[in-house]
Amino acid sequence: MIYKVVKCNDFEIDGSLNDPQWEKTEKWEMELPENHVPELGPDLQEKGYVKMLHSEDFLYVGAMLEDTDVVQHGEKDQTALYLKGDTLELFFKPADDTYYWELYGTPNELKTSIFYPSRAYVDLPGTKNYVPEFEVKAHIDGTFNNWQTVDKGWSIEFKLPLRVFEQYGAKFRKGSKWQFLVGRQNFSKALPHKEISTFPKIKICHFHMLNQYGILEAE
Repeated sequence: MIYKVVKCNDFEIDGSLNDPQWEKTEKWEMELPENHVPELGPDLQEKGYVKMLHSEDFLYVGAMLEDTDVVQHGEKDQTALYLKGDTLELFFKPADDTYYWELYGTPNELKTSIFYPSRAYVDLPGTKNYVPEFEVKAHIDGTFNNWQTVDKGWSIEFKLPLRVFEQYGAKFRKGSKWQFLVGRQNFSKALPHKEISTFPKIKICHFHMLNQYGILEAE
């Protein structure tokens, strides 16, 4: 399925999706993978949605996420943040080439960027050294790293320079197509197990199975 990315003017991000241009595009609801942990039950417990916009120079990604326990124990960028607490992961790959990016953002505004020349490079250590060239802002509705309180959730915005995505020849322009996946790692005392959700919905809970990605098309 093809998902359209609406054109916008550049704006400053604050993590709250407050810019009125977000109203121009639709919400994409996060869903449980088909092979999710059975203890979580049949339905997503803590819901969320993602939106995307693009300008001439940037791709914007925003997400609103329900979360009764906002937690992230990571302390620095370029680490495996998804192992340390709540994390939103983004994957972008040109539809007609092999290389792709894996990007993370967290409630405490940490970030990680990994570049893979192809799927076969996923386990090579050299991919972990890619320096992030993007901006992340987040907002927490509740407390942070306090399991004794009940939070409402958190939101996050990414501002991704298109020059990074276009440096190897692929373009993110009107009519261009990219494969993508948004994955959420949700840790909470209220859940019996870590809850993973994605957009688009995937069958197998493995973020590097490229045939499960959706298709973005720039308007």
